[in-house]
Amino acid sequence: MVEFPEFILRTIFAGTCGLVIGLDREIKNKPLGARAYILVALGSAALMTVTLNFSLSSMADDSNMSIDPTRLIQGIVGGIGFLGAGAIMTNDDSGRLRGVASGAAIWGAGAIGVACGLGYLAEAAFIAVVIFAILSLPDWVRRAAGTDSDNQSAEASRDKDTPPDRGATP
Repeated sequence: MVEFPEFILRTIFAGTCGLVIGLDREIKNKPLGARAYILVALGSAALMTVTLNFSLSSMADDSNMSIDPTRLIQGIVGGIGFLGAGAIMTNDDSGRLRGVASGAAIWGAGAIGVACGLGYLAEAAFIAVVIFAILSLPDWVRRAAGTDSDNQSAEASRDKDTPPDRGATP
């Protein structure tokens, strides 16, 4: 059984790892903000830990009941797919998909939550750092190549016809 203090540690750690990813997305005004990543990672960890506790409890000893905690992982992956799909949208005439990285990152936040829920905190931290690095890599490359300002002016001209970002004041 996972005792309550360990449950708290796992869920808070998962939320913190989700925050690492979410900060990048929030700073860049991407479709899903930091709260979404925190909640997905934390919720996945909580569900996984509760499922582990249930599968190890005396209630699970009932011979009429079949318990397989790995089925929850399948449900988490499928459910988060809907969130990721919501982040992906076509926003310009070129037909280019936008929000794909956010959709993939939210799926990664779910993986972080599952890892934390199962007690694999080091693995969860590694996943968070790698996802953050992958999301930040294009920015680092643009800065190193000195093309960051050119890209921003191109984005500004492309985005002038789009509605203001969430949270922007008129």
